[in-house]
Parts: sequence; C-alpha cells; structure tokens
Amino acid sequence: MVAAVGATGCAGGAADDSRGDGMPPPAMSTSGDTSTGVDELGTSSGESSGAPVLPTTSDQPEGSTSSSSGGESSSGESEDSTGAPACGDGQLGADEVCDDGNPVDGDGCNADCQPSGRLLWSDSYAGGKVLADEGLDCAVDEFGAIYVAGFTTVTKPDEDVWTRSWGPDGAVLWTQTYDGALGAKDRGQAIVVDASQLVYVAGHENVELQGNDVWVRKHAADGTPTWTHGYDGPASASDAAYGAALTAEGDLLVVGAHSVAGQGQDIWLRKLDGSGAVLWTRTHAGMAGLGDVGRGLTVGDDGYIYVVGDEGVTAEGSNMWVGKFDADGNELWSRLYAGAAGLDDNLYGAAATADGGVVVCGIERSVAVPVLSFVRKYNGDGLIVWTVIDDGTGDVGASCYDVDIAADGDVLVGGSTVDVTVTRPRIQRLDEDGGELWSTTIPGAGTGASQVRCVRPAPDGTIVAAGGLDDGVDGRDVWVGRLSP
Repeated sequence: MVAAVGATGCAGGAADDSRGDGMPPPAMSTSGDTSTGVDELGTSSGESSGAPVLPTTSDQPEGSTSSSSGGESSSGESEDSTGAPACGDGQLGADEVCDDGNPVDGDGCNADCQPSGRLLWSDSYAGGKVLADEGLDCAVDEFGAIYVAGFTTVTKPDEDVWTRSWGPDGAVLWTQTYDGALGAKDRGQAIVVDASQLVYVAGHENVELQGNDVWVRKHAADGTPTWTHGYDGPASASDAAYGAALTAEGDLLVVGAHSVAGQGQDIWLRKLDGSGAVLWTRTHAGMAGLGDVGRGLTVGDDGYIYVVGDEGVTAEGSNMWVGKFDADGNELWSRLYAGAAGLDDNLYGAAATADGGVVVCGIERSVAVPVLSFVRKYNGDGLIVWTVIDDGTGDVGASCYDVDIAADGDVLVGGSTVDVTVTRPRIQRLDEDGGELWSTTIPGAGTGASQVRCVRPAPDGTIVAAGGLDDGVDGRDVWVGRLSP
C-alpha cells in the first residue's frame, strides 16, 4: 500500500465563484409506490437474515494479529494473581490474539486483547434474480438501530428503491420498497434519521418524458411512508439526489444535480423542513458549463455546510470539488483538485470535524494504477491540512466512497481495495492526522466487484458499514455489518 500524508499552507485547486440564485420551489407528490410493510420475522424470499459472521482479513499495526471471531469488546485486566500473562500487560497470553499493553480501543488491538476492526455480525439481502442489489447509504440512530437505502433489481431495466432498518443486534425491523410508475431505474442514494427515528430517503425516480427526477421520501418510525416529493430540473432530463444531512434544527438538506439546457448538469442543493416544504434552493455551475454533480454533504456543529462532488473542467474531465456554505445556503468558498493524470476525479463522502474543518474522500484516477483512494482534510478556511492517497492492500487499486468521524476524532473510511483481481469491501480507521490505525477487508465468495458505500460510528463505539457484496450465488447483494472499534 502506498500512502502520502502531507500538510501544506495553501489550498488545493482554484476558488470558484459562488452562484446563489434561488431556484423556484416546485415540490410535487408522486405515487405508484409499493412496500413490503413491517417485516416482523426479518426474512422474506431471496434474503438472508442473521447470516453467520464472515471471515475478515485485517492489516493491523505491529504487535497485533487478525481474527475472525465475533463478540463485543470489553476491558481486560493488566495482570492476574498467578503472575501469568494477562490482557493489557503487553505480553501475548494463550487466550489473547493481541496485547499492545494499553486499554485503548481502535488502535489496532482493543482493550479485550482482540484486534480492532473485526466483524461482529453481518446480514445481506438478495433479490433472488441473480442481479445486482446494493446498499448505497446508511444511518445509525441514538439507540443503535441501523438504516440502509439503496436499490434492488427486479429485471435488468427495472430497479426499485429499497430501504431497511435493523436493530442493534442485526434483527430486521422493517423493509420498504418503491417502484416508480415507469418500472425503470429508481434508486435510494441517501438516508438520514432524526432523534424521533423519522427517516428521510433521497435519490431519483425515472419519470415519463422527464428522465430522472429528484425523489425524496419521509418514513415514520415503523417505516410507513408519510410524504413523497419529486423535483424536475429546468431541462427535464437527468436530475438526482445523491446526499442528505439533517441540520441541528431538524431541517433536511439534499444535494445532487439537475440538468440545465446548454450546460450539462449543475450542482443542486436544497433545504426542506420536516413537512417537505422547500425553504431554499442553491446551485453551483462550473466555469466550463459542463457536468457538475454534488455527491455528498455534511453539517458541522457550527452550522456550516460542506458539499462535495465533481466539476467538469475543459480537457481535464471531472475535477474533485468541495464547497462551503453558510446556513442560508450562501457559498463561501470552493476548491478544485485535479489528479496528475488529468482523468476523471470524484469526491463522494464528507464529514465535518470538531475543529470546524472537513474530511473528504473519493477516487483519483491514474494510469499506472487505475483508481486511487483519496482522503483529504481541509480546515474551515479551505486550506489543506493533510492528504492520504492509497493504492490498496495489493498496490493495484483502491477507492473511497464515504468517511465519518468517530467519537474520539478518528476518521472512519469506507470503500474498496483490489485483492489480486477482485474488488473487495474495505473499512479503515485513521487517526486525526491521517495515519492508518487499522484496515479490514471483507471477502466474498464471488468475483464481482464489491464495496463499502457507507461507514458510520454507532453509539456504543462499534462501527457500522453497508454496501454490496458478491456472495458467489446471487451476484452482488445488499450487505451490512457491524465491526469492533
């Protein structure tokens, strides 16, 4: 694995002019949805529940080794009355997998002398059609319940929005699906949950004569849909939401792209209240008038909004783009980054940090190694703090699709790494300066591309990850797992 960690006193790329024109707020209800309702047993045709723990492979710091055993972590004793090696004394005992001599979780060897990043449980959903099903985003509430949004494939041209909730122990609580009127490709791309366990899902729906429209739905705590809104952009072409976040006041932020005649797509940011009423809409158009897409966002404790995605640049394909907005949606600054190869580079994930900055992640495309995982921290003024560029455990490719911040300030990274020739899901934990603490790869029996699309810290310190995993039987399936810190 190759990683570059650096600090610099200047911002990457060029600052962009802000575009703060308010968009008209059409919000139209849509219909034609279907749902499975509450899934009390947690099983249905074509899916697995309570799947056995998958083996994992971990790249641990020196002094620790990997393990596939489950179980929650607990503090160990530093010595025992017999004088034999005991957990926490720095000596490897007979019943210990690792012992780094400290009671700290998340540093590669946890306080129970078991390795960090081991899989505690996992579950999957297969549509049963030998077609792709995948989780594209996830959320965890204050009670530890897990929510995943994505899609399930009915036929090759027909994908349905798919949303499911699990309890902290992995038991399925409810499942909902949505099939648009055209029976075409409809996807849930983003999901958030508030303190009352009300759930918001955003994505896109295919609509006759309009291409894709932005699609946003609110669910009650039991999964029942309460309202659905759509949005058709100015060109009635390709419009979609890719990211969502909640403000401290409980309002919903949604980011994506809408099509504009003569200039491809513009980054599109909208704020709605809990009833679905539009509060404001903002857009960002790149200088080249090409394809500009917002793919993720985060809100800091100070109320500032960070949006990430990509901006089309003449002769450079897509450049990574990050912008900072105030609570009213006014763009304060933006930054561009172009990889050395001048190919398409994209940002997907963002997480605000306690010091007012933001960590972003995505994919830099290269020639020697086709894809590189890219993680960078900016401070609140848009200056680069550090950057990590990673070509994976086998030095042949890696991707990053999401980041989040653990309670202690560590950075959680979700994406993939190429294992010889197969793309596998990967979860990493970095310290506040970008140094890797541990890395875990989730193997699957199949050879299709698999990846983590979302990573979140849970209230008990464990880590939730979701995405897609090829099990070798039904193609890529929705996958969710809980890992030790």
